[in-house]
Amino acid sequence: MNIIFCAGVMPPEMDWETREYYPGNFEHWLQFRIEKDHDIITQIPKFPHAHALLMKYDEWEKIMDYQDINDDTILIGHSAGGGFVLKYLATHPELKIRQAILVAPWIDTENEQPNGFYKGFDLNNDIIKQTRNGIDIMISDDDMPEIISSFTKIEQNISDIRIHKFTGLGHFCNPELPEILDIIKY
Repeated sequence: MNIIFCAGVMPPEMDWETREYYPGNFEHWLQFRIEKDHDIITQIPKFPHAHALLMKYDEWEKIMDYQDINDDTILIGHSAGGGFVLKYLATHPELKIRQAILVAPWIDTENEQPNGFYKGFDLNNDIIKQTRNGIDIMISDDDMPEIISSFTKIEQNISDIRIHKFTGLGHFCNPELPEILDIIKY
């Protein structure tokens, strides 16, 4: 078994060239906990152009193609990484995985991403058929409107997803996320 974590990107309002260190979220804490508590290999691929205005699907796809993805893999995606997990599965129907967990997924329902990162794929029930243990979505009631809109579109187009609603966790940009440990199907 292995777990691949697809992190999100810097928001458009952050200047890529002059930014201060952009701290990570819960992904490194999660990697440590899973490896320590369950002795499961976890990977956090470094995607190029990890900024909402610069990201290009074909570049991210190439990085993901190098990963060891099989029917015992859990894919976890946060924000833009969650939307990427959905598109990657949809555009690779031959893939079969153990589980997908989407934390505050963003799929650009407002078409703000200039490179068309999320264009060219259908949200449908075929995606859930690629998972042995289904798709889980974590969403907070106080997340950004574009995340709530993305969640709504996913919920309307993919049936049988497990929804985990939280109060007051925003965009899950916390150094720890213990709630996810109960959602992972080891």
